[in-house]
Amino acid sequence: MHTLSSDAGPGAAPEHAIDMTFDSKGDKLLGLGLINGLLKIVTLGLYSFWGKTEVRRRIWSFTRLNGEPLEYTGTGKELFLGFLIVFFAVLLPVLIAGFAVVYLFPGNRTAITAYQAGTYLAFFMLVGNAIYRAQRFRLSRTRWRGIRGSLEGSPAAYGWSYFWTLALPFGLVAALSGLAAWAIGPQVGGLIIALGFIAALWIFPWRANKLQGLITNNMRFGDRPFSYSGRSGPLYKRYFFAWAGSALLYIGASAAAITYAYSRGLIELMQAGLPPPGKEILVFFALGLATLVGTGLVTAWYRANQMNHFADHTHFEGATFKLHASGRSLMWLLFSNWLLAALGLILGLTIGAALLRVFGLTPTGAGEELGPYETGLLPIFAIALPLVFTTTLATTFAQFRSARYFLSRLKLDGALNLNAILQSQSTGPKRGEGLAQVFDLDAF
Repeated sequence: MHTLSSDAGPGAAPEHAIDMTFDSKGDKLLGLGLINGLLKIVTLGLYSFWGKTEVRRRIWSFTRLNGEPLEYTGTGKELFLGFLIVFFAVLLPVLIAGFAVVYLFPGNRTAITAYQAGTYLAFFMLVGNAIYRAQRFRLSRTRWRGIRGSLEGSPAAYGWSYFWTLALPFGLVAALSGLAAWAIGPQVGGLIIALGFIAALWIFPWRANKLQGLITNNMRFGDRPFSYSGRSGPLYKRYFFAWAGSALLYIGASAAAITYAYSRGLIELMQAGLPPPGKEILVFFALGLATLVGTGLVTAWYRANQMNHFADHTHFEGATFKLHASGRSLMWLLFSNWLLAALGLILGLTIGAALLRVFGLTPTGAGEELGPYETGLLPIFAIALPLVFTTTLATTFAQFRSARYFLSRLKLDGALNLNAILQSQSTGPKRGEGLAQVFDLDAF
């Protein structure tokens, strides 16, 4: 550990430079992915909470400050109990309410639409709350040299900011655009609405910076706070290229979809109230998926710039974080992780199809009658079990690659008086981040 002399004069506490490193040997997590996949199959998915905990322990232990590893102290039981509480307190009442609406108002589209709108609104309001609770739990279960992290503040307050910073500008745009469309006419009005929503997208850099400040300023390590000093202005230059590139992709994809639909006679088919053939639906699905992937790659430069900006303006005592992410490397990380996910999915489906054929659970020729197990659970398990195994393995390795990318590029510039940091008085939540698991918001 390198010690720097303090400028405070004789008798001042020594300050220490912080060397951040990450063990980049991914084979240490591949074996864990195999084990987690097998145990998830044996326990029918129940082990996922304990598997996630073990992945975190490994990734935390790979991260070292001055040669000493971080420690993750959370348990699978905490995650499982957190999920159960959210299931019975949130998900189950929503499902019961849905059945009640269908039963009490059969065929009433107004009632069903109102229920769906209310459900979407409620869940959207809970997303920010879930993000904050997940971060609070993970920080409270993170220790270095026995000192734990914490996140103060209110999840509800952060959740409200997460909601209104998106709902207010887009709601205002929707109201004004709708009023303009009503006054001018549906044809020109539709264009005004589209342009209004495109303009509202410029709120995102400001919103991201605001939310980052809210959560960072409430973070603690021991009894010492983090602080955030970033402004949104520097983000907009790169955002322009991300916004323009995404717009061109969506315009091109829309033009291609319309051209294809006309060339195949699908417009007349849909006007007659007939659904398009399954093959044509698959073409549109592939086009939409390619557009989403392309958008992710085009915006990689902006996201790398945003992450660097967040790190460069995050301070702890007299030190400042530095992240060296680049658009090209982040694009490759995203693309290769998508390929890993696709490979896991394809491999699982291939193995499942082979099992169906080996055990005679699927017909081998046209016109052949279905076997006795075709409509039972056995074919479902034959597909689902290898799919769980291969996707768990791919996901675990992708999580390691993402952690390695960011943590190996993250540095702490400056010196700290480590001996002055005392233990936090906050012990953190007693249960895991149930809401984040429901919304699938966990980074790992």
